[in-house]
Amino acid sequence: MKRRLIFLFCALLMIEGCTYTMRSAQGTKISAAQIQEIKLGKTTETDLLSLLGPPSRKEVGMDGSIALRYIYAETETPTLPGGFIMYGFLEKDREEVFEVLVKNGVVQSFHFIKP
Repeated sequence: MKRRLIFLFCALLMIEGCTYTMRSAQGTKISAAQIQEIKLGKTTETDLLSLLGPPSRKEVGMDGSIALRYIYAETETPTLPGGFIMYGFLEKDREEVFEVLVKNGVVQSFHFIKP
């Protein structure tokens, strides 16, 4: 009986050690260092594009302002022993949206939006 419990415990430890999480990401993740480079009223749209790259979305407002949205999405998918991937079940999705408003070619405001 004691040997069976030890064997079962060791087997569970080995199985648990084989699990991992797959991660997939899309978009541009904006860092704090990049945000510190943006100066209101001074940073131009061209400067912004060279700093952050192309936005995920670009919308032009009726007043001529431009909203640039940088969307970063990450999905964590658990994987069970034996390589069985739990798609759609117990997945964790996380999304960050960083919006920059540009008017007359200069940054007017920027902030993170809660999706």
